[in-house]
Amino acid sequence: MVRFVFKVNSMQEDLTHFFNDLNVVELSSVLAGPSVGMFFAEMGANVTKIENERTDGDVTRKWRTKSDHRKISSYFASVNYGKKYVQLNLLQSDDKKRLQEYVSSADVILTNLKLGDDKKLGITYEFFKSIKNDIIQCQLYGFESDKSRPAFDAVLQAETGFMSMNGHPNSPPTKFPVALIDLFAAHQMKEAILIALLKKARTGLGSYIEVSLEKAGLASLANQATNWLMNRAIPGRIGSIHPSIAPYGETFQCKDGIWVVLAVGTDRQFKEMMSLLNLQEMITHPNYCTNEQRVMHRKQLAELLSNSFAQQDSNSICTQLKTAGVPFGKVKNVKDVLESEVAQSMTLMERIDGDETARLSSIGFRFLA
Repeated sequence: MVRFVFKVNSMQEDLTHFFNDLNVVELSSVLAGPSVGMFFAEMGANVTKIENERTDGDVTRKWRTKSDHRKISSYFASVNYGKKYVQLNLLQSDDKKRLQEYVSSADVILTNLKLGDDKKLGITYEFFKSIKNDIIQCQLYGFESDKSRPAFDAVLQAETGFMSMNGHPNSPPTKFPVALIDLFAAHQMKEAILIALLKKARTGLGSYIEVSLEKAGLASLANQATNWLMNRAIPGRIGSIHPSIAPYGETFQCKDGIWVVLAVGTDRQFKEMMSLLNLQEMITHPNYCTNEQRVMHRKQLAELLSNSFAQQDSNSICTQLKTAGVPFGKVKNVKDVLESEVAQSMTLMERIDGDETARLSSIGFRFLA
């Protein structure tokens, strides 16, 4: 029986060496697949990103904002780190042979081939398996219901219900500002591959895995899906507030211009907050004494809180809320966030094609024991 060996002397060991013996061939593009490749690269795997020479590489190399003037686009850099970059034309026999060489030593192959392209290019799972019998291939499609249908993240945000819930009551359906469904799919791919590696360690067998943006989105609807399945309630666009908790998601501007969001989930937290704001008389008010009542009268409650926060210094009130154990957050822009100590500790720098690039780590955990 073939065993896949994870070289770990201690769970406190640096995770950048965890997958030193793992070889990954990344034949995927855009965001989901490449972010999975970057995850394994960060964990020490040898990742070779094979790009289409006929299209001058991954399409995201050309996806630039108005402020993006570097040779390597920030979008491409965001999910490409620690990889070897190779461009091949798989319609050419010599390049097809080079691909075979990479596959012969690979453990995992990442693909997001359009339906039929695998047969057109002759790179089906059967082809990979003929080269490496225990290969693990993870293929990403857009739609589970129609694999031939082209799809980017925004399309699936619309078709899996997210856009219908995002925005304000009088605004049109709104896309999230990051490729949310791609990121959901990337997590599904990572989880599936890790299970496949365990299967390989136990049985010596490889795997062919399919993930779709559609199912990844559906699997992430969480309580919104359950509310329909159990209560036949269709969530609408209500801004950032929570339909079942108040005040939760409301934002209030302090006198120094800083916005604060509240996430008050218990009666105790509500009482602590109201005392800090010198609104003790409202704690027992019949409109606010329970969460159910606060949800029913959240507009009036928001007006009270808005007037009170407008008289507060943000640093002072946030310190008091923290001390009292009341969940809150300052609304920060990306600059503010990336200048934080935590974000700086996650920032990864690397030169790609001679260009200095930066991105945040895809790893949001650490082992302490």
